[in-house]
Amino acid sequence: MQSIQATWESIQSSPILTALIYFVGAIALGLVVRWFLNTVGRRLIAKTESDLDNIIVEIIVDRIKWIAVVAGAYLASEELAQAAGTNAPARQWLGYSQGVIFVCFVIVVAAVLIRVADSSVKYFIERHARRTSSRINEALLPLLNRVTNILIVLISLIIVLHHFGQDVSSLVVSLGVGSLAIALAAQETIANMIGGFVIMTDRPFRVGDRIKLPSGEIGDVQEIGIRSTKILDFDNNLVVSPNAELIKGKIVNYSYPVDQIRVAVDVGVAYGTDIEAARAIMMRLALEHPDMLKDPAPAVFMTGFGESSVNLMLNGRTNDYRVKFLVETALREQIYNAFLKEGIQIPLPQRVVHMSPPPNAPR
Repeated sequence: MQSIQATWESIQSSPILTALIYFVGAIALGLVVRWFLNTVGRRLIAKTESDLDNIIVEIIVDRIKWIAVVAGAYLASEELAQAAGTNAPARQWLGYSQGVIFVCFVIVVAAVLIRVADSSVKYFIERHARRTSSRINEALLPLLNRVTNILIVLISLIIVLHHFGQDVSSLVVSLGVGSLAIALAAQETIANMIGGFVIMTDRPFRVGDRIKLPSGEIGDVQEIGIRSTKILDFDNNLVVSPNAELIKGKIVNYSYPVDQIRVAVDVGVAYGTDIEAARAIMMRLALEHPDMLKDPAPAVFMTGFGESSVNLMLNGRTNDYRVKFLVETALREQIYNAFLKEGIQIPLPQRVVHMSPPPNAPR
């Protein structure tokens, strides 16, 4: 018993050995916590319905050894700092070391929190998408992750500055004044960023949708960014539109709520044409086309009387807005050839001109 007490007293009298024990003990404690989470913890969370706790435990288990190493180093440095006493050079170097260790600890914890926040945001967005049977907006997840990451980094920076004795309140005031100045100087940029957030939450269109812009361009949405939305038009040109203009204007979405779209073919026939015969030909060609839907069935309407023609319109639907132009082109060609074969005339514009002599012309 006396030998154990003597050994413990000798350990207490050696600050380096005590610091080493603290360091090794922190690492050992971290390994014990890691083992507990891998065994008992996983069995407990396996009984829950949510998968989020599994994700969080996986993140913590992968990084708990680094937390234990940094925490053990900080405890060891505290012990050495107390043992240094009045030795100014030793206390100064130990102070520098403690500062570095504290910064490393904050960085490790911030990295864990960022991973947990990213995984949590992704989990809740995917769960909402499954419940509502809607597609996940590809741009919303990076935006929310970026915002949460910035908040975690700012909080970590404030904690580090407060640890080193900096006046955090004056820094917060300076940040507020600077943010106000930046907001006034970049009103359009901020308006576009708010517009991007509105588009990502309200989702009037998604990546891959075909839309018509307020300015008249039609194209497929390639990317929804924070400041602008990129659209690839039919000429294979990339149209970059500010988000603030998109949320203020009227957007036509050809892809939502379904991919079905109307197919319309206008044809003019000569006066005196058998309308029923022309209608029957157009209906037959529409029903024979593989991309035309049978339900709702296509129909042919007489839309008006032109200057030299009776105007007919074939109206139907196709399942895919991407083939609308091809279907309309094929039907126009087939109707033209069928009318030629049946002798149905597609007239050209005609004008009747009456020639009158000048009033003083000799007779």
